[in-house]
Amino acid sequence: MAFVVPRGDPPSQPVFVLGSPRSGTTLLFEVLRRSSAVSSLEGESHLLWEMFHPAGGAGWASHEIRAEDISDRERRILRWAVERIADGRRYLDKSPRNAVRVPYLDALFPDARFVFLKRDGRAAVSSLITGWRSEKDVFGGVEVPEPLQIEGYSGRLWRFVAPPGWRDYRRGHTLAEVCAFQWRATNEALLAARDAVPPERWVELTYERFVAAPREETARLLERLALPLEDPVLNHAASLDRHVTKVAVTPPRQDKWRDENPAEVERILPSIEPTMRRLGYRPDEAPSGSSPG
Repeated sequence: MAFVVPRGDPPSQPVFVLGSPRSGTTLLFEVLRRSSAVSSLEGESHLLWEMFHPAGGAGWASHEIRAEDISDRERRILRWAVERIADGRRYLDKSPRNAVRVPYLDALFPDARFVFLKRDGRAAVSSLITGWRSEKDVFGGVEVPEPLQIEGYSGRLWRFVAPPGWRDYRRGHTLAEVCAFQWRATNEALLAARDAVPPERWVELTYERFVAAPREETARLLERLALPLEDPVLNHAASLDRHVTKVAVTPPRQDKWRDENPAEVERILPSIEPTMRRLGYRPDEAPSGSSPG
């Protein structure tokens, strides 16, 4: 007998942590998931959103999933699965790939809350460069049908996120240019999505302020999300400096990009500067707060 998933209302007010890869979304997710009011997969949510839209393989376009791509069966199964994961609480989700899926998630969950974590593009691109070159399995990747010929990268997997347009960067570009494209494309997608989401369902914060004043920024975020101000959450945030190294490729320090990948970042700066300014960053000024990641 076939398993039939019943129709039902979407789960109430799920929370999606969004941002470009290497923008601190893992740190923020680890803080929020300590709330007694949320439940999650305790990791990135590729299993759910790629169940009906698998990544990689012949003919694969990108990690983007559009609202019009949702089938009725998909809607029923995903809402049922999220309801089971939430188990009476609010579902919490994190995946940088979801930066190019906000309209899809918004169509599935019409009262979802979106948390956009922004980070200085120079630091994020530098961290992406280091991540692409890292041998850590945690970064994974997608096996694409076309061979990659990226200057400065010898692997065969496309790492992190593949926004629309990624095929234009699979050959004939430096790794820094690829990473700048990833950062620019994901943030521009989020800025475009923001315009279609009611402001009461969209929250923004910067990585720099989050790590400089984690307890205060977390308390502000919990209030915006209507989540309780609980000690396990706030205390974990207050000790953020002890947790940041767990997701850093190399030891954190202020303006690490100036030492790790300065020449590469300087070369791609003109391509990311307009998006940085749209996000509120001024490349000719030091970022506010510390930036340890």
